[in-house]
Amino acid sequence: MMPDKSKTLFIGPFAPPYNGDGIKNNFLKEGFLAHGFHNFIWFDTICRKGFKLVLLFKLFWAILKARQVILSINVKGRFAIIPFFWLVKSVFNKKGVLYVIGGLFNQQLENLFKIERFFFVKFFNSLDGIFVESDSLKESLEQLGVKNVWVIYNPRKDSGHRWSLSDLNRKKAVFVSRVTRTKGVSVLIETIISLAKSSGHKINLDIYGPVDDAYAAEFYQLIDKSEGLCVYKGIIEPQTVQSVLTQYHFLALPTFHTGEGLPGILVEAGLAGIPIIITRFNALGEYFKNEESSILVEPENVDSLSSGVEKLIESDLLADKISKGILNTTQPYRLESVMDQSIGLLKSFNWVLS
Repeated sequence: MMPDKSKTLFIGPFAPPYNGDGIKNNFLKEGFLAHGFHNFIWFDTICRKGFKLVLLFKLFWAILKARQVILSINVKGRFAIIPFFWLVKSVFNKKGVLYVIGGLFNQQLENLFKIERFFFVKFFNSLDGIFVESDSLKESLEQLGVKNVWVIYNPRKDSGHRWSLSDLNRKKAVFVSRVTRTKGVSVLIETIISLAKSSGHKINLDIYGPVDDAYAAEFYQLIDKSEGLCVYKGIIEPQTVQSVLTQYHFLALPTFHTGEGLPGILVEAGLAGIPIIITRFNALGEYFKNEESSILVEPENVDSLSSGVEKLIESDLLADKISKGILNTTQPYRLESVMDQSIGLLKSFNWVLS
């Protein structure tokens, strides 16, 4: 079987649904096409109809036919597909890179049995490059023996909408993410209720995102408990997120989700320049600095979050400082910057892109 050297296979989930994995891959697809690379095969790993086994067979067949493979997949995909790719690569001359989705790739490797980890490190090292979203993740993977690791940030497209504080958005907070306990929704709602009772700060919170079924009952009870301070607003269309963010005083994401990497919503907040309140959790403190490009608070802590909110809403100077800081911080995450770096690395690996 002679693969077409001008064809590149891109494997990963695409939106919808509008979660981090699919949105990231939609942007990457847009970026490659914008650079004139139309000789790509886009393989969506989401089974939208039919049987998953048939989709898996089609995926393996596509890998066999491809000369160059871009894998932009989460943990399940990594540990299922990459061993197969390594086996194929050992027989046929193929090239491959991995965009890592999810922030705990190093821990996932560490949690394997020693012999399993040995083989998976070998599998990953057969790739031309592994693209991760933080310096700490790169260092951790290298300590485990993974080679050819490069930091490439989570891409987002800048719509040009910019935040400014006014009477129209003052004391209006927004949450945008998957609506579940580990994203800090319960802590955030309790904080809004607590501030209204204890300090007289009446803050209105709008919540956007898909609600997890297992969390729905608790969530809607908390919404009722807030007596109108907190409102669920549904799901924002991806192309309007940045403009919607500018309608608020700040974005809050007090996450303690174990798989948290760099949430795309924080990049979009940065491109808009809206101040953010986030937790010191995983690598978030690496990306954003306290009182420079964010307000950092402790996870699962209403008192800490309340203090952070009060500090921000009581100082317009601080809000303006954080707005400028986050705008500067997120410039490398612009789609154009990410694509220039990605394409430059692929060409350095002697990939044929057309």
